[in-house]
Amino acid sequence: MNDKLKEFLKKIHDPKNNLSIYATIIVRPGKNILDLKIKKEEANILKIIVHEEKGTGWFTHSFHIPIKNLGLSADSKNKEILAKFSNPNQISNKATKAYVEDILRKYVDILPEKKKHYFKTQRYKKKKEMQTGVKLKGF
Repeated sequence: MNDKLKEFLKKIHDPKNNLSIYATIIVRPGKNILDLKIKKEEANILKIIVHEEKGTGWFTHSFHIPIKNLGLSADSKNKEILAKFSNPNQISNKATKAYVEDILRKYVDILPEKKKHYFKTQRYKKKKEMQTGVKLKGF
């Protein structure tokens, strides 16, 4: 794993920092990560996009959702967080609720990891949206 990525994960999961504590959903771990980009989405949700040594192009590595957006305290357990992820209707923050629903739609399910506040998706690749109808040439 890249040193930048390790340092970033350490910062957002350390309760001694002034930053809010995040729940990390790893979509695709990646092996020899060369570079990473951190995109700040709405409601302080962070999206990490990485580039591998052998692969071409960038892919989504993980999503980081502030635990307080879920309506939980920073020291909440994985079971409580997973319950919110499994049933996004319980999330009071509208932007976070929509984001979690979108993650579930694309990556099927969110599963627990052994580390505290770490999760993974069931499917590493996006589920393709099925399109029906006739496509016009050039589109």
